[in-house]
Amino acid sequence: MPDNKIRYILMNFIFIFGSLILAAFVVQNILKKSFFDATACAVMIVVAITGFSLARVVRRQVIPAVFSMISYEMLCLLLIWNGDAQGAGFLFIYIYPLLTILLMGMKTGILLSCSQLVITALQIFIPGASKFTYSFDVSIRMVTVYVLVLSITIVFERTRQTKDLLNQRLTTELKTLNENLQQMVEEKSGTLIKLHDTFGRYLPDKIIKQLLESPGGPSLWGEKRFISIMTSDIRGFTSLAEEYESEKVVMMLNHYFSVMVEIIHTFSGTIIEYLGDSILCIFGAPLEDEDHADNAVACALKMQAAMKEVNAWGRGNHFPEIEMGIAVNTGDAIVGNIGSDRVMKYNVIGSNVNLSSRIESYTTGGQVMLSEYTYNALHSPVRVVQKTHVTPKGVSKPLLIIQIDAIGEPFNITLDSETVPLEQLDPPLTVLCFRIRDKQIEADGFEVLLTHLSRKEGKLLLTGGTNTFAVFEELRLYIFDREVLAKIVDIEEKRMTVRFTSQGSVSQEFISRGSNT
Repeated sequence: MPDNKIRYILMNFIFIFGSLILAAFVVQNILKKSFFDATACAVMIVVAITGFSLARVVRRQVIPAVFSMISYEMLCLLLIWNGDAQGAGFLFIYIYPLLTILLMGMKTGILLSCSQLVITALQIFIPGASKFTYSFDVSIRMVTVYVLVLSITIVFERTRQTKDLLNQRLTTELKTLNENLQQMVEEKSGTLIKLHDTFGRYLPDKIIKQLLESPGGPSLWGEKRFISIMTSDIRGFTSLAEEYESEKVVMMLNHYFSVMVEIIHTFSGTIIEYLGDSILCIFGAPLEDEDHADNAVACALKMQAAMKEVNAWGRGNHFPEIEMGIAVNTGDAIVGNIGSDRVMKYNVIGSNVNLSSRIESYTTGGQVMLSEYTYNALHSPVRVVQKTHVTPKGVSKPLLIIQIDAIGEPFNITLDSETVPLEQLDPPLTVLCFRIRDKQIEADGFEVLLTHLSRKEGKLLLTGGTNTFAVFEELRLYIFDREVLAKIVDIEEKRMTVRFTSQGSVSQEFISRGSNT
């Protein structure tokens, strides 16, 4: 039961008890024919009851308490007046300071107790101040005991109040601390949720877990790191997207990305962004990884191997076969949260990012191409298919790029080499050819002879002129009035081997038409 409720009940009990005792004195004095005393007691009762009743209407718990203690005080004074301050009467008088201080509070209790002490002293020390004459030693004893009880009660109440104040302060501080801790937890939870929502889209779950569990955590706000950058791209996807409805294109891309993202996360890669049908991801950030080059290369080979699964799904959904080229470059780059207050994302910037994209532009479908920097950073052995020097845009000196198709321990990933036989065209087919430089198609075309043809490759014979070509140069061919994009993969005098990049391959019907011409 609350303290206020207990005090309220006790005050009502004291008031009723005091009023009943006063009523008993009224009856007693009437029987003794002491009508003055009876009238005085009756007046006390009327005043107490009236004040108590009015107080209950105005303030239900505070003022009634004052009238309760005043009626009790009048009872004690009446006992002294009549000389009944003996036995139980002494108990009533001595307990008064305890009751008033405990129930009314320190200030009000001391005020009422001292008022009774003064009036009592006047009654017992001044002759004729009461109906009963007290001896001096009894009077001293009564006052001393009363003062002692009052003093002890004050000390007790002060100690209790100090304890309550300390408890209250402690409770308040604990409440404040709890609120602060709760706020910190909510802020921390909000931060962690935001962190997970922000990074969960391009970081593997195990890296997110390490980020959340790391006390200091890696820097996410911009730093230079030695990392490996991987860029992948679907060959000829732009022309394919123009031939199919947007819903089908998105459906195919979503399946392609879901397969590739799962593989990237397996090798602890961090996806930076999707650029149309391309994927840009990094290895070695935000968490450091000594084997980032090996993981990036193994991931690239695994992604190429997974294209069988992607195309199997595509055939079942009536999509054409697609091919992908991948490049990996290793070097310093700046990684971190980059953007504005409204839009921010984890990003990577630097010349090595651009170089990765440049190297990827030299690939054809099914190839994994490494920069010499990635090749030198590898710990695991790889199987080299071809090494070529190129001079990408923005690079001052020739760069060695290496095509690989396998990586050894601890990954042991090997690409299945698919050999598609070339069919000789007899007679050769004359086709119109345009060179593509810096993604711009030259206006002047020229004729070449298509001597051999397969689904993925063709052999061209230059018929005249002094045109010089380079490996990885891109061409646009018009065969049977159909546009086909191709990339030169080998040159021998006037003969060139090209790899078709439009939609990954040339149909069998297309080959048959060339053979029958």
